[in-house]
Amino acid sequence: MDKIKYVIRHGLELSNDLNADTVLIFTESGSSYEQYKKIILENPKLVKTGSKVIVATPNKDTYFKLKNEPIIPILMNYGKNSRVSTVNQAMIVLLENGLLNMGELIVSIFGTSKISLSNNISVLEVDDYPDFVRFYKYISSLDDIKRKVILEALNIGIELSVEGREGKPVGTTFLIGEKTELLKMTTPLILNPFECHDAIIFDKKVKGTLKELSTIDGAFLIDYIGNVFGGGRYINCGGATINLPHGLGARHYSAATITKYIDCVAITLSASGGIVRVFDNGEILAEFKPNS
Repeated sequence: MDKIKYVIRHGLELSNDLNADTVLIFTESGSSYEQYKKIILENPKLVKTGSKVIVATPNKDTYFKLKNEPIIPILMNYGKNSRVSTVNQAMIVLLENGLLNMGELIVSIFGTSKISLSNNISVLEVDDYPDFVRFYKYISSLDDIKRKVILEALNIGIELSVEGREGKPVGTTFLIGEKTELLKMTTPLILNPFECHDAIIFDKKVKGTLKELSTIDGAFLIDYIGNVFGGGRYINCGGATINLPHGLGARHYSAATITKYIDCVAITLSASGGIVRVFDNGEILAEFKPNS
């Protein structure tokens, strides 16, 4: 008996019964998607008209093959994560790509993978994730380029949380704001690795460089149009009244404080636990846990 076939069929039937807005299928080799195609060929009505079918894979070859298919493919590195953490990460990726809307119902379907030999179907309601809701409302209020820059920095933080560097967890901070204000509120700990470079956060090479440099102390500085102009910067502001949960350290207090003083957004990654937090106006705007 082909378990994957029956799991996908039941997942599609469930999505139909619930009138789900999105079907999210996870596949590594693409075999789960091939099963999906066969099932839909037999019964096209299993996917309601207007619903999104999104196929997530960590495999680049599979992703490029899926780009030629009548679905929405997304590439995400979920490695050996648990099912729950993989779904949480997928929610963030959907948000970053404008594929997640308030009030939506999502049915996710896992086939057999390297993570586990078991199959899984889960039902998610976007409104049940308060951090996603709060962040969604904030990010939706921004202009297009500013929103893309913040989401790209968040994505790098998420990927660093999942991947680490050389098998070890890392902690770092990204500050996104006006260049003159960020430079005024920070001082260099090292020679600026981005001096005299046209570094744009959307560039794959720059993204790789940020990951490689994530082990150094200090924050990365990024302006609102995506220019990365500083690394290894010490945040030298204090004195603001900041109320954060117990257990957070200097990285989080300095990130929160600078967002209280100037118009900027801070994104932190904790080395312990891999939690990614977004700060605005001295408060935690959202907290994401890709690994739990």
